[in-house]
Amino acid sequence: MTTKSDFTAEEWRTLLAGPLATNVYIVVADLSVFGSIKEIMALSKDLAETQAKPDIPELLRFMVADLMDKDTVKGLMPEIKGDPETVKAQLKEIIKAAVAILDEKADPDEAAYIRQWMHDLAERTASAAREGGFLGIGSVRVSDQEKQALAELADLLGVRAKAEGASEEAAEAGEEASAE
Repeated sequence: MTTKSDFTAEEWRTLLAGPLATNVYIVVADLSVFGSIKEIMALSKDLAETQAKPDIPELLRFMVADLMDKDTVKGLMPEIKGDPETVKAQLKEIIKAAVAILDEKADPDEAAYIRQWMHDLAERTASAAREGGFLGIGSVRVSDQEKQALAELADLLGVRAKAEGASEEAAEAGEEASAE
């Protein structure tokens, strides 16, 4: 079992920046004002849901606890600037650094779980808002740009993406349940 104390302060900051970077990576993949707001807010919801799960690895529990602190998150948000492709390149470096530390220091099973969790977080972020169309007509849950970004993240994280459409169906089921 890996704990927060197994990391230096700088390693811990780098590790925590990984999930934030995956969230922002999806937001940048297909920018829209209202969609981006919903996608950014998806992170808070996902962290709360993850924290409530009793069977997550202890390392992820420590990570989520720190990521739930708004001041910690503010301090971790990367200073990224430029066009979307430049920003995505900067975010990839942050994600690579987080994965390298995770794989070096964490128990292999915990590392695999957390890398998959980071990708699942990205999928839920992509599904948080409908994209395209006009007044919802012709919109899609996950845009082609977001699908491409999810595939890129799967490669970076060394995980398999869920079957295409699975996260869209889950998000729509959640919308229907909350409407009842």
